[in-house]
Amino acid sequence: MRIADAIVKYLELNEVKYVFGIPASTFSGIDDALNDTDIGYIVTKNEAGASYSATKYADLSKKIGVCLLAGGVGVNNAINGIADAKRNKLPLLIISGDVNSFYKGKGGIQEFDNSKTLGTITKYSKNIVDGNEALNEVEKAIKIALTPPYGPVSLSIPLDIQKSEFKGQLPLKKLHIEPKEYDENMLDKAIKEIDKSKKGIILVGRGTRGLGKEVKSLSEKLKWPVISTPNAKSIVNTDFKYYLGNYGFCTADGAIEYVRNTKMDCVLILGTSLGQAATRDYNEELVANKKVIRIDWDKNEFNKVFNEDISVEYDLKEAIKIINSKITKKTGEFKKPEMNKPYVRNHTGMSLRLVMEKISEILPKDSCVIGDIGDFCNYIFKYMPMREDMDCQTSINYASMGNAVAGSMGSYLSNPNRTYAAILGDGCFYMNGLEILTAKEYNMPIIYFVVNNSMLGLVNNGQTYCFGRGCKGKVKFSKNSIASVAESLGIDSVRVNKYEDFDLIKDKMLNRHKPLVVEIITDGSEIMIDPDRLGVISDDSKM
Repeated sequence: MRIADAIVKYLELNEVKYVFGIPASTFSGIDDALNDTDIGYIVTKNEAGASYSATKYADLSKKIGVCLLAGGVGVNNAINGIADAKRNKLPLLIISGDVNSFYKGKGGIQEFDNSKTLGTITKYSKNIVDGNEALNEVEKAIKIALTPPYGPVSLSIPLDIQKSEFKGQLPLKKLHIEPKEYDENMLDKAIKEIDKSKKGIILVGRGTRGLGKEVKSLSEKLKWPVISTPNAKSIVNTDFKYYLGNYGFCTADGAIEYVRNTKMDCVLILGTSLGQAATRDYNEELVANKKVIRIDWDKNEFNKVFNEDISVEYDLKEAIKIINSKITKKTGEFKKPEMNKPYVRNHTGMSLRLVMEKISEILPKDSCVIGDIGDFCNYIFKYMPMREDMDCQTSINYASMGNAVAGSMGSYLSNPNRTYAAILGDGCFYMNGLEILTAKEYNMPIIYFVVNNSMLGLVNNGQTYCFGRGCKGKVKFSKNSIASVAESLGIDSVRVNKYEDFDLIKDKMLNRHKPLVVEIITDGSEIMIDPDRLGVISDDSKM
């Protein structure tokens, strides 16, 4: 048995169902070994598509995502997806090939120091130089990736080591990770503070993914409303009686008004790093004159943004369960304010606000929306309703354009029984849109809603708002038919020119076996400016 065979068998033993990448000579040994396993191999059009897919797979499946990449060029092409995993604390294993050990230092084709390149954006990164340590390093790397707080890890393995004989012990053992010990005393202190607080608010972040029922139960027991960061969209459904909406970039109008005008003595912060996008550009209005209780699995995040009264390092699922069981049910009334001001037509063409509302209405039951990055995502965060049977996956912290169009394949593979709808702009499509062809080749029935306004709207509108004039570069371009591009690739597509057209595609989204591209034609005249997001650019005092 070769070392490559031992590695892929170990991955299979640890329930790795898919790997993502592009075959290359430097990891051809591992490539060949995959033929003898049941692991699915998703070959993307660009390594960025592989890393985005593996990251989004990890996000929804709660399992490790795996990328196989060529050393140097493949690793460098995939850096954005790896950095996205780092920012979002998701378990990702990068195995990159490397030139033969005896070529090292001689300028071999694609020779590169992969470990040094990825050292700053991974939890662990190493170049393997001794074949005897290869499998132990794979075990170590996976353990590090899956130890809270999760994150990406990287191993670079020379080709000759991959092909050399495995001299370890068989059978291989499945990885076991000891449960982490958490701070019981601080959690008890938090519970006592919550119990004596009369009125408060709960801010949930992406760390509460999958805990919507628990969060709502806590909210109902405390009679405290819930606000969610952009990355926590859909944790709580829009029509939940205590939900105020998005908070952070593109904050719901009702959420701003409630936080600003309601006297509260406590804010409970669950599972968010409190970054710029989650705090309205680090606005202290949320925490001012309140006891600040924060629960997170990463103690390194505590007190970085706001001064906290009680910081609890704890697993969110267990912490919320314990709080729910111990707190006293509160009395009182809560009147939910209007989430957002009524729509006003101050533009020509279709409104993206109304488009997002329409998409939410027509999506099949048990759908997951994957939002990309662009002007349209403002409307997703602020206005798109989330039904109780819907999920939403976004990545605003690293905010890399094209992450959803390329990565939605990983989302789909996490649970193929759901409907997956990626929402992107024409700029995202031009950047990574050929991954839709990958989805077609693997029979993934992902629905791609592509907003075509013939511009990089976020750039154009933001520059104009901040500096009084647009970008000198060509951020407005000719109106190309994205549907026609999709059709030329053999992909089903439709064009939506008016709201009524959405009702005509309802049936097209059902019982699919291949992707569908829905091109949404807008003219870009609807402008939504979020001062919290652009304040740091336009306000010199913050620079």
